[in-house]
Amino acid sequence: MPLQPVIIRSQPGIKRDGTKFEGNFYVDGQWCRFQRGLPRKMGGYRALQDRLDGIARGMHIHNHNGFVYVHVGTSDGVFRFRLSQNGNSSIVTNRSDPAYVSNANANWVFDVGYNTTTDQNEILAHVAYDIEDISSDTNGALYRGFDNGTAPLNLEPDVTVSGGIVVLAPYVFAYGSDGFVQWSRAGYTDDWSGGDAGNARVTSQKIVKGLPLRAGAGNAPSGLFWSLDSVIRASYVGGAAVFNFDTITSQSSILSGKSVIEYDGLYFWCGVDRFLMFNGVVREVPNQLNLNWFYDNLNYAQRQKVFAFKMPRWGEIWWCYPRGSATECTHAVIFNVREETWYDTVLPNNGRSAGQYAQVFNSPLVIGVIDTETVQFRGVQNTELRITEDDQPRIINDPKGYVVWQHEYGTDEINGDQIRPVQSFFETADMSLVAAEQPQNMALRIEYLEPDFVQAGDMMVQVTGRANAKAAEVTSDPQTIYATPTERQQQLVYFREIRREMRFRFESNIIGGNYQMGQVIAHVEAATGTVLGENP
Repeated sequence: MPLQPVIIRSQPGIKRDGTKFEGNFYVDGQWCRFQRGLPRKMGGYRALQDRLDGIARGMHIHNHNGFVYVHVGTSDGVFRFRLSQNGNSSIVTNRSDPAYVSNANANWVFDVGYNTTTDQNEILAHVAYDIEDISSDTNGALYRGFDNGTAPLNLEPDVTVSGGIVVLAPYVFAYGSDGFVQWSRAGYTDDWSGGDAGNARVTSQKIVKGLPLRAGAGNAPSGLFWSLDSVIRASYVGGAAVFNFDTITSQSSILSGKSVIEYDGLYFWCGVDRFLMFNGVVREVPNQLNLNWFYDNLNYAQRQKVFAFKMPRWGEIWWCYPRGSATECTHAVIFNVREETWYDTVLPNNGRSAGQYAQVFNSPLVIGVIDTETVQFRGVQNTELRITEDDQPRIINDPKGYVVWQHEYGTDEINGDQIRPVQSFFETADMSLVAAEQPQNMALRIEYLEPDFVQAGDMMVQVTGRANAKAAEVTSDPQTIYATPTERQQQLVYFREIRREMRFRFESNIIGGNYQMGQVIAHVEAATGTVLGENP
């Protein structure tokens, strides 16, 4: 047959489960997302702060009076820094109670509640000792202090639970082992026995997560609690009972307390063997693309380190997890709520340990897992680090610390004066006459491509594929897709490649590189091709 123009387009999402030849989804990708059904590069990331002491095991972002206050929990306690709206950071302040003892098993949960006693919002920080075992019954303490302060947090002596805390305003709830919950007096973070304070046992298993829930008139405040095997709803009823608790399901599971996230009034989380959601009832989130790939390769011994954050601009929920033998989160699986598809990516800089969407920046703040004593940061190796406090220059010696990154910033990795490209690529599904509507036992020969990208910087494209599903991959030399062609020949990309199962790999890996795919057209024809590949 003569050359035929064919639009190169696969279904949105990256399919990891099953074989490459099965289905019509993209088969590989890195730092690539989907919008309007088409691939585009994810945003870059910049370093905002590198003075954190210890790997983050929980964080909280609170906006107040033009600043972003970030509290982070590590094995060494609670640390706080402040960001201006342009991303300049204060120094890091240690807000740990002087009596707090460092513990590698520490896992932190934060929230903010109003305290009538002090007439101010307070940051609430609860430590559980369950990073190695989600079912641990070891109780931890609750600490509190002014949300925008720098003084050490105060121990709240009336709360010792093994799970965590959540604010269902005007109440503060603490939860833990054997389904135990207790709540403060309305409007007080420091009164857990007076007024309408109370407690209850609402299930038989440890409760590991709580979140506020929108409720109708007469039932507010309300909340959801996740135990190891159930989901429980709390509803305000007043009177002597104060709250009523009903079990939504007793046949659920949860992988990690930090794997739960609210997105536009819906609640999503990882179970131990599937993804789940609550929209009035608990149901499974369908995942035909990477369910097995995620669960078969998750380091289950490190399950409590799995955490979720969202990117509403792109409709995404990210679950970061330790893959293979990794002990920190090295990869992320991503559910795109808007596109109703799944994909994944390797996390940069050896991984991330905590993250939260920051409304002020319209992007997430995510914390790295390598301290700056190990890697070079901002061009300085173990000497001095220039940071800012209240937008004023300041020189700090001893640059040891963990890095806080702002994701979705620009297109590159920015560490002070150092700028590095962020590699992004995707690989299409197979084109094959063998699997066409009218199958032919013929190969495809490609003559040239008509690229169609919203593009910054040159890209590369390669033809790959096989003679059959068991044959070895054969990949062509990379060819350039010019962002700004200077010659007529640069408007097209020329190949002379033959594959029975043909795919295309597109990549951007230069400083300032960016892309959005359009309708890329391949000009192909049938060709004689052997069913057998090269000798293994």
